[in-house]
Amino acid sequence: MTITRAFDAGVRSPVPRQAHVLLGRADALLSESIGESDAGDRFLGSYAAALKGAAAVLASLPNSIGARPRSRSAWVLMAKAAPELAVWADYFASFSAIRAAVEAGASSTIADLDADDFYRHVSRFLNSVEDRLGGQSRFASVDPMAAPLSA
Repeated sequence: MTITRAFDAGVRSPVPRQAHVLLGRADALLSESIGESDAGDRFLGSYAAALKGAAAVLASLPNSIGARPRSRSAWVLMAKAAPELAVWADYFASFSAIRAAVEAGASSTIADLDADDFYRHVSRFLNSVEDRLGGQSRFASVDPMAAPLSA
């Protein structure tokens, strides 16, 4: 079978192990974050999990030979490399300033309900990443279409 035929038949190349390792780390970070009593800590843990999820997506793609990417933002890189996840990239990028504020000590920047909502969105994102990598969902009870994405 030629490469073209394999592509036309929908045969995908195997996903690098590192992508699955990163997704596992993202899942662990998200699980840890829900136990945080402080909304800022819950938010930061969830955000870190989302970043690991983006890293898993990027690790699943073939290495491109060429110039160094202009942006180092995981969200920009993911949107370019996996356009089907651009909505997620835009959503998480919209929280970058909040992340910086919380890291700087402005814990009042995010409310409990907002941190919980963000956690749920990260869970849906990681489910999408896992589906993209071809794994069986660990988040089967989460309905990715249950709520609109908003910042």
